[in-house]
Amino acid sequence: MTQVIVIEPNKTLHELISINLSAFLAVDIIERQNAADAINLLSILPSIELVILPSKIENEESAIVLIDYIKLNKLKTNLIILGGQRFFDEDFVQSIPKYADWESVILHSAKILGIDPEKLKPKIGPEYFPVALNYFYSLEHTLCDVFIRIRKSPSEFQYIKRIHKGDEMTAGLVEKYEKQGLQHFYITKDDYKNFTTYLSNQLVLKLEKELSDQKDINKYIKLMGESYDIATHEILKLGFQPESIQLTDSIVHSMVRNTNSTPVMANLLHKLINSKTGLLFQNAHMTSVVAQEILKKLKMSQMESIETIAYAAFFMDIMFADYEELLKINDREEAVLLLPEQRDLVLKHAAIAHELVLTQPALPIGVGQLILEHHGAYDGVGFNHRIDGFSDLSKIFIIAREFVLRLILFKERGGETRPITDELYKIYPAPDMILIIKALERSLKKTAN
Repeated sequence: MTQVIVIEPNKTLHELISINLSAFLAVDIIERQNAADAINLLSILPSIELVILPSKIENEESAIVLIDYIKLNKLKTNLIILGGQRFFDEDFVQSIPKYADWESVILHSAKILGIDPEKLKPKIGPEYFPVALNYFYSLEHTLCDVFIRIRKSPSEFQYIKRIHKGDEMTAGLVEKYEKQGLQHFYITKDDYKNFTTYLSNQLVLKLEKELSDQKDINKYIKLMGESYDIATHEILKLGFQPESIQLTDSIVHSMVRNTNSTPVMANLLHKLINSKTGLLFQNAHMTSVVAQEILKKLKMSQMESIETIAYAAFFMDIMFADYEELLKINDREEAVLLLPEQRDLVLKHAAIAHELVLTQPALPIGVGQLILEHHGAYDGVGFNHRIDGFSDLSKIFIIAREFVLRLILFKERGGETRPITDELYKIYPAPDMILIIKALERSLKKTAN
């Protein structure tokens, strides 16, 4: 059996590559941690035909290390390099610029190993899609069969039906699997689209009900966080579908309503930052809250501006849906320390999110521009503190986002107790930005309960 070395620190991507290589190319997968480990194996098994790896792993220039070794030892081993922005002219190297493009990895692997890639195209893709366990807490019944996954071998899984279509879903049932360490249920490829539509519709109904009752703000925030997680992932997977648009609208309206119904901003920020929700949602909702309060203080709180701000907050960091920690990166110096594919995502996420929202014309005018400029860069690439020529709304959005990020980092890392606004004054000394920061301070001076 043909042997292929796969080096990939991201477990999900490693799994996708390994499973599809095994299923469709019938190869034997050998896992290695880095280029040095792969070279140790190649010194024993020089006939291995293919190695798949990122261009760089931590401080190791993995691709270059392996290229040099293969050339020096005149091996017939091929390389597929993920996320490689550098051009390699060696004929045994295939570079795939988009880091997570695992389908291209399978197709290029087939070509290298002498298998017609055209015959694979209809087959490639997982037969089962993972759905996080916590999503099932929102359901009363299942729309389709639900499976759990059991590992049979390093590259093979067996899917076993545990919940039948139409079965009642209870919190106790979900908790039982959660206590066993299960993180995902699985839905078949054919059922996945209908399942996500059903799940989105159920969440919209719950949000609307909770919005009218709003007896427990903490419970409501938790539901909003779960809905936000589902909406962002489905938009990234499937684009803007009617059900994801409806769910997004419900969440954004809930974010606006939460702000309006809470007299003291500090109280709502405290509840959000301490809620059991994802960091991406906390960041989005708090940015919307702070920006909306600044608008009120500056007497600019027309509903059009408020909704534009809320939608921009919802989408600004959507590209970090699977990499929440990356939203904490706030300057180029921090970004250059990341792996190439992560660095590229951090530096370009605003531009990519801007392109994404342009595909949904029903969003308020100006949302895309706020997203593009939320790190102070005209083209949405990198970081900048020069805001000349930006609109007033964009300047308010930048201050709100900067304040919220520093609030998140302060909660996590601690530090000096001086007001966060002191830092903002130093970064943005322009007179119009000072007016915005002072408006923020007036909102913060309200006494929290």
